Parts: sequence; C-alpha cells; structure tokens
Amino acid sequence: METDQPLTSPDSTMRVFPTVTNQPTISAFDCQKLMKQVNAFRATALESWDGGKIEVLVTGRSAYVAEISLSMRHDIVVTVLSSIALVGAVFFIGFRRWLPLLGMGFSLLLCCLIGLAVGLLIFHRLNMITVGFCAILVGLGVDFAILIYGRYQQARSEGGGHRMAIADAIHSLGRAVFFGALTTAVGFLALVLSNSSGFIQLGVLIAIGISAAGLLMTTVFFLFVPQGDVPRRSDWILNLVKNYVHSMLVRPRPILAVSLPILIALLIVAVVPQIPLTFEANARSLEPKHSHAGTALSLIMQKMPLRWEPVLGIVQATTEQELHDFWKAISQHWSDLQRAGKIKGYSTPNALALSPREMQRNRQQLALIDFPAARDALQNALTQNRFSADAFASAFELLNQLQAASAPDYKIPSWRTQLPPTSAWWFLIERYFAQDSLTTTGFVTTNAPVATQEQKNVLAHELPVAGIPITLSGWSYTLTDLVPWSHRQLLLISALMAVFDASLLAVLYRDLRLWLVQVITLALAVAAMIASMKLFHLPLNLLNVLAFRLVLAIGVDYGIYVLLVWQRSHEVARDLTGVIKPVALAGLTAIAGFGSLGWAHNPTLSELGIACAIGLFWSLAATIFFTLPAAVAIRPKLPQEHFESEHA
Repeated sequence: METDQPLTSPDSTMRVFPTVTNQPTISAFDCQKLMKQVNAFRATALESWDGGKIEVLVTGRSAYVAEISLSMRHDIVVTVLSSIALVGAVFFIGFRRWLPLLGMGFSLLLCCLIGLAVGLLIFHRLNMITVGFCAILVGLGVDFAILIYGRYQQARSEGGGHRMAIADAIHSLGRAVFFGALTTAVGFLALVLSNSSGFIQLGVLIAIGISAAGLLMTTVFFLFVPQGDVPRRSDWILNLVKNYVHSMLVRPRPILAVSLPILIALLIVAVVPQIPLTFEANARSLEPKHSHAGTALSLIMQKMPLRWEPVLGIVQATTEQELHDFWKAISQHWSDLQRAGKIKGYSTPNALALSPREMQRNRQQLALIDFPAARDALQNALTQNRFSADAFASAFELLNQLQAASAPDYKIPSWRTQLPPTSAWWFLIERYFAQDSLTTTGFVTTNAPVATQEQKNVLAHELPVAGIPITLSGWSYTLTDLVPWSHRQLLLISALMAVFDASLLAVLYRDLRLWLVQVITLALAVAAMIASMKLFHLPLNLLNVLAFRLVLAIGVDYGIYVLLVWQRSHEVARDLTGVIKPVALAGLTAIAGFGSLGWAHNPTLSELGIACAIGLFWSLAATIFFTLPAAVAIRPKLPQEHFESEHA
C-alpha cells in the first residue's frame, strides 16, 4: 500500500492512517454514533501532546454520511419553517385574513401527509433528497388557495353571497387550477426519467401532493372561510392591479415597449458565448457546505498529489475453483496492462483464492513421497553435522503435517482459521473479501485520477477479461457518469417537457396566436433565467440542471391562469383584475418556497432552489408584463367602461 499509494506526504507534515470500523451498518444513525466516538477521541488524544501544533482530521464514508444526515436534519427544519413563514407572510399581506391562512396551512399539511403516505407505500423508505418535498409543496400548493380565495374575495366585494362567491371562484378558475396542477405534476413526474432514486422520489411525492392540493384547495379550504368574510374596502394591491389592467387593455404597446427590450437584452446575454455560464462538472460541488470530511479530503489530495482512489473490480463466483480461475486470468491480464503502461499498478486476491483442483493435485503428489525416509535422511544429516535435533523441531513438524495432508480422508483447514482475530493481516485481507467469501474485489491504480467520461470508457474497455463477469466501480469512476447524465437532463428531458407544454397549450387554447405568445414567453423566461445566472455568477452543477424543467412546468401555469380568463371572459377588466392579483401573490409564494431552500446545507437542494426561484421570478414577470399585453395587442378586448366613455 505504501509503495502504490503513499501514506506520508512528501514534506512529512501529514500521515494517513487507514482504519476499518466495526459499525454494524452504514446507516445514518450508525455513522453518527461512530463519529461521536471519533470526535471524543480527537478531543482527548492530544491533551498530553507537547510536540508542537498538530491536528487530527477525519474523512471517509462514515464521516460523510454522518455530516450529510445531520445537515439534512437542519435542512428539514430550516427550509420548512422558512417556507411556511414566507408563504404565510405573502398570503397575509395580500388578504389580511388569519382564518383562511390557517385553512390553507391545514390543507397543505394534508397534502404533505398524503404525499408522504403514498410515497412510503410506493418506495417503503425515503431518500434524503426528499427533505425538500414539504418546502417545495408549500410554495406550490398555496398557489391554488391564493387564486381561488382571490376570486372569492372579488365576488364578495361585488355584493355576492358566500355560496355564490365560492361557486363563482370555482367556476371561473377551476379549469385553470386543474391544468395548473396537471402541468406541475407532469413536470415533477418527469424526474422519474432522471434515474436518480432521490429525485425520482422527490418528483413522485410532489406530483402526488400537488394533485391533492388542487383538490383540497377547492374543497377543504373553504371550510375555513367564514360566511361573514367580507374584503376590506381599501386594498392597495388590488387598486394597483385595477389601474394596470385598465391601462394595459387600452394601451398594451407602451408596456410591451418597456418589457420586450429588457427580455430581448437578457436573451442576447443568455446566448452570447462571451459571457459564459459556468458549469461545475466536478462532483465535489455536491459536498455539504462547511464539510469537515471534505476539508480533510481536499488537504490529503493537496499534500499527496500522487494519492487517488483506485478503480475497484468486483467479481462474484459460484465455486472456489471458479473464483481462483477468474482471478488468475484477471491478474495475468492486468499484469500485461501494467507492463504496457496502461495502468500504474494493481492488487488482487489471487493468492488467497485457492484452487481445490490444485490442492487435490498437490495431495496426490504428496502421496508419492516416502516421508519416513525423508525424516530419517533429515535426522542423519543433523547427526553427521552435529546439529541439535531440537533446533529443527519445526522441520520435523512440517514433515508430519505434509504426511497427514496426503491422506485421502484428511480435511485441510481453511487459511481463515489460521490467523488470530487480532492479526493486523485482516486489515488487508478484508479489503479483498466480502462477508460472502466468493464475492471479492481487486484494485487498479490508474496512471491519473479518473475525472472524465473518456477515461472511464477506456478503463471499461481495457480492464475486463472476456468471459469473466466483473463489475467496475469506485467513487471517482462512478461519478464520471454524472456529467453525461446532467447533460441529458438539461437537453433531452427539458426538451420533452417543453414539447409537452407546447402540446398542452395547443389543445387548451386552440388559438395559434395565443399559443405563440405563451411559447415565446416560456423561451424568454428561460433565457432570462440563464442570463441572470451568468450575470450573478451562479454556476450550474450536476444536479441543478433540473431547474430548467421545473421552471417550464411551473412557469407555464401563470400564463394559463391569465390567458384562460382573458380568452373566455365577457367582463375582461373585472375578470383579469380578479386573477392577476392572486397570480402575482401565487408567484411570490412559489419563489419564496423555492428560495427558502437556499438556506439548506445540502448544495443539491440549495442551488436547485435558488435556480428555480430565479426562473420563476422571470416567468411571473414575463407573464404579467409580456404575455398579457402581447395577447391584448394581437387580439384587443377593450373594457366595457371604455365603450361607455366613448358613447358618452
């Protein structure tokens, strides 16, 4: 090990001590328990040290699992509470009502419980990535409550009764809520195509929860809306919306003259290569923030540039003879690769994978030996040379053992029983053998760290031996798959989501002009999202590329809400006023729900949440200041009061 992978840094300031733990499993709780013992040791080990500054760093699988699981506990509490606080604040500022706010919270709690219950029935256990489920669902599910309640309040302010206002809200926006829930659910269900168990679970749970939210917000939510709930006479948000809607319906082109150049400028920033969008293909970008295990590993790689993780070759056989034959052929092949300079070195359990056939052949050879004659010859040689026979007692014992082994009924003991349990050799032996002795691992040290898909493809072609089932693995070796995986997520699946959105909008609107406006809006919103990430130096990583698909799935809802009302309304000013305020508030709550993930220690959730929040901001802004004015410009519908003023 010291020759192949040095354990001491060249400047002798760092030394690595590999340790095999005795934890029963690699579960989060067992890793946390182990690390408590390790940290206690670190606190006391240096108490009597007086040789200068020294530091004990710990890294490895157990250290990472313990850190990640503890950070997830923090993320669950912080993201959910912050999401609830932000969403509740937006709702209260918009409507100044406590009881409907409680009803919305109760409905969202039911949605979360339904999603978790069905998810546990499907998956039996949930991945740590799904901790973002509740925070995201709170930010998305509240949209339906805000839309429905905003329309309800408008109907009540116009003198309608409680039941009539509920009927008007559901009749006006029920279709939009259904299609909004559908597009969002499909967008998250598309995570099933990611081949990542964590994101598959996240997508399925949110799809279930958002579907439940669409139902509960049009039913259970109204149990918390009292009959005497009359809107306030003074509503500055609604007044702003009324003024905007009136001016937009009469003169949409001045609004487009401001919004369109901004969106086009962002589109140019998004596509020009001179302003690059950083893509972090290094899997280290997925480490927890402020990771002590990650710091220790980085320091090891810095101090010991010749040390990197080997590629593992895992072989499982059905018999001991087959295991021996497999490793004999693999060892010969890897030896040829080493001589050819294609790999730096290797180690295999070939010497410990014994051959029953060879053992039987050796036993037959032993049966041909005259052991009494050999024993007499040894005794005579010792006597003639005046050696003490006691000094050669081990030689006589070896002859006795070989003679006993030549007997047909003699059972040769396993080499595993010949080493005491405290032997240091077990440290090396256990690197090669699993609990099932027929499952074994060999190690290949490459000429350089495996960091690219091209390197992996070469190794995948060179290392296997024809006819021998071998599985190549290793942390670095496996992580190279994340780069093409993330590209696939960014391009293929996002394109599929865009095709689905475009097809749904075509069926929904049945109007080419509205369809073009909505599709252009989605393209401009995504471009603005990319431009913002470029300008603020927010990198894409191997996992937050999923944000593009989620923005397409959620951002399209805002256009559906307003265009369906505009397309089918006969009182366009009234109906648009009743929907734009809830849409704006719903967008802010979705942004708050995703933005709350920015406080997560897990960078997967944190950077995904920030990217989605940026994309949803531009989707909301483009819907209000581009989609609706563009629709009005190509197909005007002047408000009734405009006609009345002209006739007067």
